[in-house]
Amino acid sequence: MQTFRLFGSVATLVTSVTATSFAMSQAPTARPDSPDFAAIDAYVTQSMASDRVPGVAIAIVHGDSIVHLRGFGHDGRGNPVTGETGFVLGSMSKAFTALAVMQLVERQQVDLDAPVQRYLPWFRVADSAASAAITVRQLLLHTSGIPTRAPRARGDTTTLADHVRALASVSLANPPGTTHQYASPNYMVLGAIIEAVTGRPFGAYVNEEIFAPLEMRHSFADASRAGMGLSRGHVYALGFPVATDLPHEHDRLPTAALIASAGDMGQFLVAQLNRGQYADRRVLSDTSMTLMHTGGAPSEAFSYAFGWREGAVGGTRAVHHGGIVSNYRGKMVLLPDLQWGVVVLTNISSAIPFPIAPTSHVMADAIAAHLAGVPLPPAGSRHAVLFFGVAAVMLLVLAGQIRGLVRAVRNAMPRATRAAMWRASALDVVFVVLVAGFAPRFAGASSWPAFLRIAPDVGWWLAMVAALSVATVVARFVPREPGLPEPRRI
Repeated sequence: MQTFRLFGSVATLVTSVTATSFAMSQAPTARPDSPDFAAIDAYVTQSMASDRVPGVAIAIVHGDSIVHLRGFGHDGRGNPVTGETGFVLGSMSKAFTALAVMQLVERQQVDLDAPVQRYLPWFRVADSAASAAITVRQLLLHTSGIPTRAPRARGDTTTLADHVRALASVSLANPPGTTHQYASPNYMVLGAIIEAVTGRPFGAYVNEEIFAPLEMRHSFADASRAGMGLSRGHVYALGFPVATDLPHEHDRLPTAALIASAGDMGQFLVAQLNRGQYADRRVLSDTSMTLMHTGGAPSEAFSYAFGWREGAVGGTRAVHHGGIVSNYRGKMVLLPDLQWGVVVLTNISSAIPFPIAPTSHVMADAIAAHLAGVPLPPAGSRHAVLFFGVAAVMLLVLAGQIRGLVRAVRNAMPRATRAAMWRASALDVVFVVLVAGFAPRFAGASSWPAFLRIAPDVGWWLAMVAALSVATVVARFVPREPGLPEPRRI
């Protein structure tokens, strides 16, 4: 199993060599009043080609208007992507959840500093004192102490409440209110609070109180209503896109599963830039919107606000958030001081943690920086290099495992050395147990079939390597027949 140490070393090397990207902290040269949208479109097109992205939609807003809306590529169904094509938003959904909470705060139905148990008396984590101490504000800021990898409810009929109840056995990573640790379950709890306070399902509330007043007619909480307007998601398999339909996570709407088009997201950003107002309708007050965009939980390179991150892009204050699920990625960026905003939605994702910055995030940051006066970066990509490196490492590990199996077959040990055989096999056994029991969970999949859908390259590779490990252990314990010549060493 020494080849697995090689995998880690090479993967680290590939990452360190290829992880350089456009510096968003670069100072602006001039702030254009009329950006070159043709140049932005060319940059998006080149980036898509470099990173093999099937479909992209972008919306750029300025002040109270969408000034540029474009679709690129295809939706996985044979149709061109347009500004009305739907995408799963991933964690950009959190901005909608935070907006909903702030609406209830303004209506005096929720108090930011009230304990969660005021609204959900049944809410629990492992520590009873902590259960009573966690507040709504801490959930919004991800400072509740709930860990990033807190368990979810499992099953085909899970509900939002089921996921919140699954936290009952969770030990907090930090005392409530002390440390920012991004954890999606925080927003699941917020979604449950919204349902409890309003008596409406979360999706219905968002439809009626956010989508409708913002005229987001191509946005949905129910994938069946989106129908053929929803782009098919894709995953990378050794760097190439593969259309992959996954069940819509209707039970995780508050944190990951709302659906919207780029055009609708542009309208959402207009309301954000205009402090809660869109056209003649107001979804939130000026004061509350300012609070939503103001960081209250410092972290690396940003401070987390309410469903947004406050930081800098292109030397300018930015309020932003990305979204990543198994087969979609996107990012939205606001430049409040300049009254610009951009959203980039893509219909592809990857379970492999490469590229370090997903294409959608790189494009959104680069476009936002350009709106602040920074030249667009070259559209060069490390995509091909990274996936070639990953494929090469996978092949090396497989070759090493095959070589180990051949050696075990040719050098079968006599029964008298079983202790040595167990020592030689210990790492293989541990590896197989870890792969079988934990690989899907580590990738965020509920089962091995789901893992093979969202990460076919890594999933099948791990399955083959684990099978070779099992075969190697078995081969070591097969005794040679007496009288056979000593095997040739290889």
